[in-house]
Amino acid sequence: MLHERFPRVELSQWPTPIEPLDRLSAALGGPRISIKRDDFGSIAMGGNKLRKLEYLLADAQAKGCDAIVTSGALQSNHARLTAAAAAKLGLECHIVLIDEVPDRRPAYYNSANRLIDDVVGAEVHLVRREDSLAEAVTRCTEQLQGQGKSPYVIPVGGSNPIGCLGYVACAREIVEQERVLGRSFTHIFVVSGSGGTHAGLLAGLHLSKSTSELIGATISRPVEKQRPIIEALVDGVSALLGIDAAAKSAIRLDDSMYLPGYGLPNDASREAIALCARYEGILLDPVYTSKAMAVVIDDIRTGRFGPKDDLLFIHTGGAPALFAYQEMFSRTAS
Repeated sequence: MLHERFPRVELSQWPTPIEPLDRLSAALGGPRISIKRDDFGSIAMGGNKLRKLEYLLADAQAKGCDAIVTSGALQSNHARLTAAAAAKLGLECHIVLIDEVPDRRPAYYNSANRLIDDVVGAEVHLVRREDSLAEAVTRCTEQLQGQGKSPYVIPVGGSNPIGCLGYVACAREIVEQERVLGRSFTHIFVVSGSGGTHAGLLAGLHLSKSTSELIGATISRPVEKQRPIIEALVDGVSALLGIDAAAKSAIRLDDSMYLPGYGLPNDASREAIALCARYEGILLDPVYTSKAMAVVIDDIRTGRFGPKDDLLFIHTGGAPALFAYQEMFSRTAS
């Protein structure tokens, strides 16, 4: 396969399983729903970023880099997994985190992903909400260079053409699992945030000649702002693979659940967390997957899908962040 030409370091066990959500499907009275467990992983509680990091960190090693620099929100899943994967590979790791979610309680600043960042030994650089994250990354990189080190900068979410390769591989994995299961998913749902997971899946499904419709649920911005991000990433990974960018014509986005904004749950996303936990024992996260599942639930309830449809939900991980939102989900929180 085309993506196999690129260096890769194995960070987890693949393929991740596809499991039926029978009780949730029955409760919603709609189509069959299955879930791809990309929340599973061998490192630091897992998640979708491991697929991207397999290619990104291999690229860093191939270029002789000895320090990793990446960035994100204070409770970034990507930062957690980058720090843990760097630790596994013996690479120094610097994560630049911005406090961009307003009105949070103390747990947000000290637990969940932030706690794991410290446990795995990352050097954390905090940025105030009013300051520039990009400028802070540049400063950190220049400081490392001044110390004689060779830093490798990974963008927010690991979302660049190299990172997208992880989900080109995942798309091929899904197509093979369909063959084994004797299934053909009519629709696939995924979070569309920094965009690398969404764009990689688009390119991979296009390469595989899949007929599944991929729907990206935005979690931080409306469609008109998200679409150019996905288009640019599809262009980039297509050029990297040496294929046409026809996958751009298959971009489907749903922004019905992203408000009130990044990192801020709404009633529908809180319900999605409760339904998946209480019917299936599966934990969604309050920032990403809960809003994507809220789109699925709403589409079923409003009649977009019927009993003959066969839906696949990509669980991209992030459940550690639940511990940073205790007041929204604990029955005893005040």
